[in-house]
Amino acid sequence: LLIFGNFYFIIGKSLNSFYMNATTVNASGRAFELDFAKALAIVFMVLVHCFEASPIGHSEAYPIFGTVVEFLGSQPAAAVFMFCMGVGMVYTRHSAPALLARRGVKLLIIGYGLNLYRAIVEVLGYFIGTSDAGELLGDFITSLLIVDILQFAGLAFLFFALIKRLDLSDKATGVVVLGLLVLAPYLPRFGQGWYSYLIGDFWYQNEETGFPLFQWLPFPMVGIYFGKYLKEATDKQRFYGYTAAVGAVLFALSTAIALYTDRSVQDFFDENYYNMNLLQVLWSLGVILLLLALYYFAVGTMRDNALTETATFCSKNINQIYLWQWVLITPLALLTAVYLPVDTPLLLLVEMALVLFICVLIARKTSWLRI
Repeated sequence: LLIFGNFYFIIGKSLNSFYMNATTVNASGRAFELDFAKALAIVFMVLVHCFEASPIGHSEAYPIFGTVVEFLGSQPAAAVFMFCMGVGMVYTRHSAPALLARRGVKLLIIGYGLNLYRAIVEVLGYFIGTSDAGELLGDFITSLLIVDILQFAGLAFLFFALIKRLDLSDKATGVVVLGLLVLAPYLPRFGQGWYSYLIGDFWYQNEETGFPLFQWLPFPMVGIYFGKYLKEATDKQRFYGYTAAVGAVLFALSTAIALYTDRSVQDFFDENYYNMNLLQVLWSLGVILLLLALYYFAVGTMRDNALTETATFCSKNINQIYLWQWVLITPLALLTAVYLPVDTPLLLLVEMALVLFICVLIARKTSWLRI
């Protein structure tokens, strides 16, 4: 733990040295590379959710395709979203503790409201023969209490509202976040009881408690650090050059440590994805920083066009699109299981494109409803 802790802080100092040595002036306007990152994150989320809700996601017929989808739906999706959420906390004008707390409570209510919808659809699945009557009550409770990304986002906003209320510095907050991450694997698990799902909001309990707070807080925390450096830097090419360098170092060192200790790197985005530990966080941050640098050099200086407009819209309405995709995918998974099983990569991609198109269309028609 001491070795990992020292490694974590050495990387933090390196980030500070790299970024603060860049030419620093103000950064105005939206950072399109972040909008683009969030837009791709929602594309990858829809893809992986369609995949996991389909027969192809429960077979081994297309192992390489499945591995690629699981990777795209992990660090480049949820972790990037959480990182950008931290960046957004730097740029927002609504950063008062009360406003952050209000946002957090709203996201928690929406998250459990979505759970209720999915639980009701589980019940309806019984009537068309896709759910086992004997497991109906258990499936209903699981769907109702499942810990997903909206629960994490809500608790993260509440956490940072408390941090602001206590007036803790970024360094002190980083120590708290690191401590919670290191502590989490040693905290008790309580099996599959209903109360384990509530505890799973904070640390990992089972496969239905995704994104527990203690183990995923490093992503918005590092996003906050990143956002402050980005806000000061105008030499963005140099900034993202340093971002790529730091990301490469994190990725290479954490991969080397994993291989040396006989850890499977694939577990970082597959089997052990939700149950984050320090090594996984470092590996994931390496992936995120490399991706953000890649996005900047690919599209960061692009002039306004249909792509930039669509990506910016998706970024601003990411919560709406996220909700609508579950509204569509949940019953669609039941219907396709009976009438048209999605059991090939082509069918999956068609389903994903259709769901994404409808979600963006609905979000455009209801743009007044900002979640």
